[in-house]
Amino acid sequence: MFRVAWILVLTPLVVVALKLTVLDPNAKNISCSQAQEAFEAQDFGEVMPSEPVLLLGNRRVMHWSRVPQKFGNAVVLKRTTAGLSPNNLDACFPRLVGHYQPRSILLFIDTGYALTVTPSDLLSALEGIMDQRAMYELRFELAIIAPIASPRLSSSDRQTLARLNNSLSSWSASKLGTRFISVDHLFQDVDGEVSPKHFWPDGNTLTDRGYAILSDMLVTSAKERKKEFTGIVSK
Repeated sequence: MFRVAWILVLTPLVVVALKLTVLDPNAKNISCSQAQEAFEAQDFGEVMPSEPVLLLGNRRVMHWSRVPQKFGNAVVLKRTTAGLSPNNLDACFPRLVGHYQPRSILLFIDTGYALTVTPSDLLSALEGIMDQRAMYELRFELAIIAPIASPRLSSSDRQTLARLNNSLSSWSASKLGTRFISVDHLFQDVDGEVSPKHFWPDGNTLTDRGYAILSDMLVTSAKERKKEFTGIVSK
């Protein structure tokens, strides 16, 4: 009887663990054809804006239900699918990126992905994206949105994210046409720790309020960015 009780208690926990790892579609690798089919389905019946701001990513973008309509004067276009990674954007660049002729790209790096990818593999994919930007004579700016150090992370996971973010920041500082945006500070409490109040119980998915904070920052950043370029052009 005691064993049965333990089985009844543990079974739901095992199922949840499997959903968050092995069975989680967001954690699986996808092919070019799968990514392209997903993007085509999202394109269907939608008028393609000219030179949009392209929001790309996996889980962080997928759960963002109230995306701003515009950043600056550019229409925002959200494209996502389970398992999407920067490697897909590099390998399938013509359809997943070039097809949209974006003015700028906001590429969100998922926390789960950031904990498993090596900095060299991620930077290789980003280099591939920028190489094809030049090859196809596109002029978009690539903004890399850092993974969030969510409340559920261990100290070793936080160190892993910190190393990856340092690599991304250094790469972007030396790569024309890119910028690195850290967002942890948006969700910190008075003690400088990322607050759980901005996340769902899984400790990773942002709440509506969390996404609203993220949106406000990006909208403000877009306005400041426009002023910078206006100033450069007018000089």
